[in-house]
Amino acid sequence: MVNFKKLPYSLPVMSLQVTPFFSYHHACECVEGLIETSQKAYSVAINPEKIYKANSDRELANIINSAQVFICDGIGTVLAVRMLHGRPIKRITGVALFYELVKKASEKGWKVYLLGASSESNKRAYDTLLANYSGLLIVGRHDGYFKDSNKVIEDINRSEADILFVAMGSPKQELWIAENRDMINATFCMGVGGTFDIVSGKTKWAPAICRKTGTEWLYRLLSEPRRWRRQLALPKFVWLILKYKLARDWK
Repeated sequence: MVNFKKLPYSLPVMSLQVTPFFSYHHACECVEGLIETSQKAYSVAINPEKIYKANSDRELANIINSAQVFICDGIGTVLAVRMLHGRPIKRITGVALFYELVKKASEKGWKVYLLGASSESNKRAYDTLLANYSGLLIVGRHDGYFKDSNKVIEDINRSEADILFVAMGSPKQELWIAENRDMINATFCMGVGGTFDIVSGKTKWAPAICRKTGTEWLYRLLSEPRRWRRQLALPKFVWLILKYKLARDWK
Protein backbone atom coordinates (compact mmCIF):
# COMPACT_ATOMS: atom_id res chain seq x y z
CA MET A 1 0.00 0.00 0.00
CA VAL A 2 1.49 3.32 -1.07
CA ASN A 3 2.01 5.85 1.70
CA PHE A 4 0.45 8.91 0.13
CA LYS A 5 2.31 11.16 2.56
CA LYS A 6 5.14 10.61 0.07
CA LEU A 7 2.94 11.82 -2.79
CA PRO A 8 0.77 14.90 -3.25
CA TYR A 9 -2.95 14.31 -3.65
CA SER A 10 -4.21 13.88 -7.20
CA LEU A 11 -6.55 16.23 -9.05
CA PRO A 12 -9.38 14.70 -11.10
CA VAL A 13 -9.45 15.61 -14.78
CA MET A 14 -12.66 14.02 -15.98
CA SER A 15 -12.14 10.24 -15.70
CA LEU A 16 -8.39 10.41 -14.95
CA GLN A 17 -6.12 11.90 -12.27
CA VAL A 18 -3.13 14.26 -12.34
CA THR A 19 -0.50 14.54 -9.59
CA PRO A 20 0.32 18.24 -8.98
CA PHE A 21 4.10 18.16 -8.55
CA PHE A 22 5.73 21.54 -7.89
CA SER A 23 8.86 20.76 -9.89
CA TYR A 24 10.96 17.95 -11.32
CA HIS A 25 12.91 18.00 -8.07
CA HIS A 26 9.68 17.45 -6.15
CA ALA A 27 8.73 14.52 -8.40
CA CYS A 28 12.15 12.92 -7.93
CA GLU A 29 11.94 13.40 -4.17
CA CYS A 30 8.63 11.53 -4.12
CA VAL A 31 10.08 8.67 -6.16
CA GLU A 32 13.07 8.62 -3.80
CA GLY A 33 10.69 8.30 -0.84
CA LEU A 34 8.96 5.36 -2.48
CA ILE A 35 12.21 3.58 -3.29
CA GLU A 36 13.70 4.14 0.16
CA THR A 37 10.61 2.63 1.79
CA SER A 38 10.18 -0.11 -0.86
CA GLN A 39 6.64 0.99 -1.68
CA LYS A 40 5.76 -0.30 -5.13
CA ALA A 41 4.24 2.25 -7.48
CA TYR A 42 4.10 3.06 -11.15
CA SER A 43 3.82 6.26 -13.13
CA VAL A 44 1.64 7.19 -16.11
CA ALA A 45 1.97 10.30 -18.25
CA ILE A 46 -1.39 12.08 -18.55
CA ASN A 47 -1.83 13.97 -21.80
CA PRO A 48 -4.89 15.19 -23.75
CA GLU A 49 -4.94 12.10 -25.96
CA LYS A 50 -5.17 9.77 -22.95
CA ILE A 51 -7.84 11.90 -21.28
CA TYR A 52 -9.90 11.98 -24.47
CA LYS A 53 -9.65 8.20 -25.05
CA ALA A 54 -10.29 7.32 -21.40
CA ASN A 55 -13.46 9.40 -21.40
CA SER A 56 -15.12 6.88 -23.71
CA ASP A 57 -13.14 3.79 -22.69
CA ARG A 58 -13.90 2.81 -19.10
CA GLU A 59 -11.50 -0.16 -19.19
CA LEU A 60 -8.61 2.09 -20.26
CA ALA A 61 -9.53 4.63 -17.57
CA ASN A 62 -9.49 1.91 -14.91
CA ILE A 63 -6.11 0.64 -16.08
CA ILE A 64 -4.56 4.12 -16.04
CA ASN A 65 -6.10 4.92 -12.66
CA SER A 66 -4.53 1.78 -11.18
CA ALA A 67 -1.23 3.73 -11.20
CA GLN A 68 -0.13 5.82 -8.23
CA VAL A 69 1.72 8.65 -10.00
CA PHE A 70 0.11 10.68 -12.80
CA ILE A 71 2.48 13.21 -14.36
CA CYS A 72 1.04 16.23 -16.15
CA ASP A 73 2.57 15.55 -19.57
CA GLY A 74 1.11 18.04 -22.03
CA ILE A 75 0.16 21.70 -22.19
CA GLY A 76 -3.44 20.62 -22.83
CA THR A 77 -3.50 18.88 -19.46
CA VAL A 78 -2.14 22.04 -17.82
CA LEU A 79 -4.96 24.06 -19.38
CA ALA A 80 -7.55 21.45 -18.39
CA VAL A 81 -6.46 21.61 -14.73
CA ARG A 82 -6.62 25.41 -14.82
CA MET A 83 -10.10 25.35 -16.34
CA LEU A 84 -11.51 22.68 -14.04
CA HIS A 85 -9.75 23.58 -10.79
CA GLY A 86 -8.79 27.23 -11.23
CA ARG A 87 -5.18 26.62 -10.29
CA PRO A 88 -1.81 26.35 -12.05
CA ILE A 89 0.05 23.07 -12.31
CA LYS A 90 3.63 22.33 -13.30
CA ARG A 91 4.04 20.44 -16.54
CA ILE A 92 6.23 17.37 -15.95
CA THR A 93 7.09 15.73 -19.26
CA GLY A 94 7.95 12.07 -19.47
CA VAL A 95 11.25 12.56 -21.32
CA ALA A 96 12.54 15.26 -18.96
CA LEU A 97 11.49 13.29 -15.87
CA PHE A 98 13.24 10.21 -17.27
CA TYR A 99 16.51 12.16 -17.50
CA GLU A 100 16.05 13.58 -13.99
CA LEU A 101 15.41 10.12 -12.54
CA VAL A 102 18.42 8.66 -14.37
CA LYS A 103 20.58 11.43 -12.90
CA LYS A 104 19.16 10.75 -9.42
CA ALA A 105 19.71 7.01 -9.90
CA SER A 106 23.38 7.59 -10.74
CA GLU A 107 23.76 9.63 -7.54
CA LYS A 108 21.84 7.26 -5.28
CA GLY A 109 23.05 3.97 -6.68
CA TRP A 110 19.58 2.84 -7.75
CA LYS A 111 19.53 -0.08 -10.16
CA VAL A 112 17.84 0.59 -13.50
CA TYR A 113 16.33 -1.73 -16.11
CA LEU A 114 15.53 -0.59 -19.67
CA LEU A 115 12.63 -2.40 -21.34
CA GLY A 116 11.27 -1.55 -24.76
CA ALA A 117 11.96 0.07 -28.13
CA SER A 118 13.84 -1.74 -30.90
CA SER A 119 16.95 -3.77 -30.15
CA GLU A 120 19.10 -1.07 -31.79
CA SER A 121 17.51 1.87 -29.93
CA ASN A 122 17.61 0.01 -26.64
CA LYS A 123 21.33 -0.77 -27.02
CA ARG A 124 22.20 2.76 -28.12
CA ALA A 125 20.20 4.27 -25.26
CA TYR A 126 22.03 1.94 -22.86
CA ASP A 127 25.45 2.96 -24.21
CA THR A 128 24.57 6.68 -24.24
CA LEU A 129 23.28 6.70 -20.67
CA LEU A 130 26.32 4.85 -19.34
CA ALA A 131 28.61 7.28 -21.17
CA ASN A 132 26.83 10.37 -19.82
CA TYR A 133 26.01 9.38 -16.23
CA SER A 134 28.96 8.28 -14.14
CA GLY A 135 28.03 5.63 -11.61
CA LEU A 136 24.73 4.73 -13.28
CA LEU A 137 23.83 1.08 -12.68
CA ILE A 138 21.87 -0.33 -15.62
CA VAL A 139 21.44 -3.90 -14.43
CA GLY A 140 19.46 -5.20 -17.38
CA ARG A 141 17.74 -4.39 -20.62
CA HIS A 142 15.47 -5.96 -23.22
CA ASP A 143 13.85 -4.67 -26.40
CA GLY A 144 10.10 -4.38 -26.69
CA TYR A 145 9.66 -7.22 -29.18
CA PHE A 146 9.01 -10.30 -27.12
CA LYS A 147 6.26 -12.90 -26.83
CA ASP A 148 6.93 -14.37 -23.39
CA SER A 149 6.40 -11.74 -20.69
CA ASN A 150 7.17 -14.25 -17.96
CA LYS A 151 10.76 -14.69 -19.14
CA VAL A 152 11.24 -10.93 -19.34
CA ILE A 153 9.80 -10.47 -15.84
CA GLU A 154 12.12 -13.21 -14.54
CA ASP A 155 15.07 -11.30 -15.99
CA ILE A 156 13.87 -8.03 -14.45
CA ASN A 157 13.46 -9.63 -11.03
CA ARG A 158 16.79 -11.43 -11.30
CA SER A 159 18.48 -8.07 -11.92
CA GLU A 160 17.07 -6.69 -8.63
CA ALA A 161 16.24 -3.41 -10.41
CA ASP A 162 14.83 -0.55 -8.33
CA ILE A 163 13.41 1.29 -11.37
CA LEU A 164 11.91 -0.22 -14.50
CA PHE A 165 11.52 2.09 -17.50
CA VAL A 166 9.08 0.70 -20.09
CA ALA A 167 9.21 2.14 -23.62
CA MET A 168 6.45 0.45 -25.59
CA GLY A 169 4.29 3.37 -26.61
CA SER A 170 0.87 4.19 -25.22
CA PRO A 171 -1.42 2.53 -24.28
CA LYS A 172 0.55 -0.71 -24.79
CA GLN A 173 3.04 0.10 -22.04
CA GLU A 174 0.30 1.02 -19.54
CA LEU A 175 -1.58 -2.20 -20.32
CA TRP A 176 1.59 -4.28 -19.91
CA ILE A 177 2.64 -2.65 -16.64
CA ALA A 178 -0.85 -2.89 -15.14
CA GLU A 179 -1.20 -6.53 -16.14
CA ASN A 180 2.19 -7.56 -14.75
CA ARG A 181 2.79 -5.10 -11.90
CA ASP A 182 2.14 -7.60 -9.12
CA MET A 183 4.80 -9.95 -10.52
CA ILE A 184 7.45 -7.24 -11.02
CA ASN A 185 9.68 -6.67 -8.00
CA ALA A 186 11.08 -3.30 -9.09
CA THR A 187 9.82 -0.62 -6.70
CA PHE A 188 9.07 2.02 -9.32
CA CYS A 189 7.86 1.45 -12.88
CA MET A 190 7.44 4.20 -15.42
CA GLY A 191 6.09 4.18 -18.96
CA VAL A 192 8.34 6.36 -21.12
CA GLY A 193 6.93 6.01 -24.65
CA GLY A 194 9.49 6.95 -27.31
CA THR A 195 12.12 8.16 -24.84
CA PHE A 196 14.70 5.48 -25.72
CA ASP A 197 14.53 6.58 -29.36
CA ILE A 198 15.32 10.13 -28.24
CA VAL A 199 18.17 9.03 -25.96
CA SER A 200 19.62 6.85 -28.72
CA GLY A 201 19.48 9.67 -31.25
CA LYS A 202 17.03 7.88 -33.52
CA THR A 203 14.45 10.60 -32.89
CA LYS A 204 15.26 14.25 -32.18
CA TRP A 205 14.00 15.77 -28.95
CA ALA A 206 11.93 18.91 -29.52
CA PRO A 207 13.99 22.14 -29.34
CA ALA A 208 14.26 23.80 -25.93
CA ILE A 209 11.90 26.62 -26.96
CA CYS A 210 9.18 24.07 -27.80
CA ARG A 211 9.74 22.22 -24.53
CA LYS A 212 9.54 25.51 -22.62
CA THR A 213 6.34 26.67 -24.32
CA GLY A 214 4.64 23.29 -24.41
CA THR A 215 4.53 23.15 -28.21
CA GLU A 216 6.32 19.82 -28.66
CA TRP A 217 3.13 18.60 -30.36
CA LEU A 218 3.62 21.22 -33.11
CA TYR A 219 7.27 20.26 -33.55
CA ARG A 220 6.33 16.58 -33.86
CA LEU A 221 3.56 17.41 -36.35
CA LEU A 222 5.96 19.46 -38.51
CA SER A 223 8.63 16.77 -38.26
CA GLU A 224 6.19 13.93 -38.92
CA PRO A 225 3.22 15.22 -40.97
CA ARG A 226 1.69 11.73 -40.94
CA ARG A 227 0.78 12.40 -37.30
CA TRP A 228 -1.92 14.88 -38.34
CA ARG A 229 -4.71 12.37 -37.71
CA ARG A 230 -3.60 11.96 -34.09
CA GLN A 231 -3.58 15.73 -33.62
CA LEU A 232 -7.28 15.88 -34.49
CA ALA A 233 -7.89 14.70 -30.94
CA LEU A 234 -6.66 18.06 -29.58
CA PRO A 235 -9.60 20.27 -30.68
CA LYS A 236 -11.97 17.46 -29.68
CA PHE A 237 -10.27 17.39 -26.27
CA VAL A 238 -10.73 21.15 -25.78
CA TRP A 239 -14.41 20.92 -26.69
CA LEU A 240 -14.83 17.94 -24.37
CA ILE A 241 -13.30 19.84 -21.42
CA LEU A 242 -15.48 22.89 -22.14
CA LYS A 243 -18.64 20.78 -22.23
CA TYR A 244 -17.64 18.99 -19.03
CA LYS A 245 -16.93 22.27 -17.23
CA LEU A 246 -20.20 23.86 -18.35
CA ALA A 247 -22.22 20.80 -17.33
CA ARG A 248 -20.47 20.66 -13.95
CA ASP A 249 -20.84 24.36 -13.22
CA TRP A 250 -24.53 24.36 -14.09
CA LYS A 251 -25.33 21.61 -11.60
